[in-house]
Parts: sequence; structure tokens; C-alpha cells
Amino acid sequence: MEIWVPQWTVRQPEHPVAGSTWFGGLPAGLDPAAWPVCGQCDTALTPLLQLSAGPWLRRIPAGHVLLVFKCESDDVCEFWDPDDVANRCLLVPVTELSSGAGVPDDVATGKTRILPRLWVGEWQRGDDGLTPEQAVQVDRDEVWNLPDDTRAIVEAAETYTKAGGAPVWTGNGPAPEPARPRQLLFQLDNWITTVDSADDVATALADRPDRSVHVRDSTVSAANFMSDGVAYVFDVAPDAPVPDAKLVISR
Repeated sequence: MEIWVPQWTVRQPEHPVAGSTWFGGLPAGLDPAAWPVCGQCDTALTPLLQLSAGPWLRRIPAGHVLLVFKCESDDVCEFWDPDDVANRCLLVPVTELSSGAGVPDDVATGKTRILPRLWVGEWQRGDDGLTPEQAVQVDRDEVWNLPDDTRAIVEAAETYTKAGGAPVWTGNGPAPEPARPRQLLFQLDNWITTVDSADDVATALADRPDRSVHVRDSTVSAANFMSDGVAYVFDVAPDAPVPDAKLVISR
């Protein structure tokens, strides 16, 4: 099945910001009134991802972006469950994003943690060796039933972060798998490998004295994924005209 591997960089790409894909940072002009709030600690949620439409994410309608938020507060809210309480996914038309929209008070005062921004400069197309029918059937235990060569491709470290294909399940929970029908839109490892040099990454993050941002050569770990978790964005209505996206985090 077709997969797309993002090529992360600390440098802003030349293509328009509103239609870009990135980790962290701020949404490109989201109305503060539309900004989701954690249902447990009542804090404005932290932006985790902006996912752009394209061949890498065919379920996102053209002219839209999918904004993914999660709670990063010290209250350790249950951000791992796909229940729209301590995380949220918003499908937003690019035309509704305005550079002068401002931010919620929690963001302006620093109560809401904002993650360092990493951009996707390019997408690298690949194939995980599965049919679409096989890909949607892969659960935590069923991956062991795949042929060895196919399982090696599915579980390759370099594709732990990808769009499309089968989810690479981790084994320690705590989040449950979303009920079927479901389709993986995007998977994000807690360590994000960039195409930049270690010096360029260090320079770009030099003004981030954040104890929660870890840098190892050209890789960055910034969000709370319970130390070694993986985030999954699933479409739980794959037969509907537009996706119903849910965030799940498992370690």
C-alpha cells in the first residue's frame, strides 16, 4: 500500500504556509474562538500537527488542513484516548485561516505550551507491501501473522512516521485501538528525524530552553508521548465524504 514519509526540516519551505504540513508551532491564523480546550483541565490545547491536503493525505479535501491538538499541561490529562476530551482534530478550510486572528489567552500568557516548529519540506513516496484490505486489518497482534519480509517493511524504523499504510502498533498501551471501520491517516514517532545537520538543528532550537525539548544529533523529541510513544491520527469514518479524525497515542 502506498505510504508517504515526511522529510522534516527546521527551515521553512518556500511553499505557502497555510497549505503546509508541520509539527508544533501555531496554526496559520485559526480563530481563537475555534481553538479547542481540554475537557479535563480547561486549558487551550497545544497544537501538535497541521496536516495538508495532497497525494500523501487524500482524505483531506483540497483547500483544507487537518489541525491536531493535544493537552500538554502538567496536569497530565488523558491525552492518549480518541475521545475528543484532552485532544482534538479540526478540519479547517484554508480560507478561514487569517494571519491576524490572534491566539487564546492561555497561549498568550504561556499557560498553553507551544512546541517548536518542524516543517515537512518534501514527501517521499513508498510502499509497505500490503494491499489496502490487509492494511486496515492490521491490529496489534495480527502484525505477527504477516510474512517476514512484509512485516520488516511495515515495522521499519524509518517509516515509524508516515502518512497512509498500516499502523505500526506499539505494545504497551494505554490507548485502545479505535473501533473499525478506521483508516490510518498519519503516524508520528516521538523522535522526529530531520534532514538537517546536527548543527542546524541545535542552532534553530537554541532559543528553546525548554526542559521538555530533547535534541539528539538531527532528531528532536518535544511533545509528551509518555517518553516513547507513537501518535496515530485515524479516520474513523473512511466511507464518509470527509474524514472524522481521532488522535490516539500509545507506547
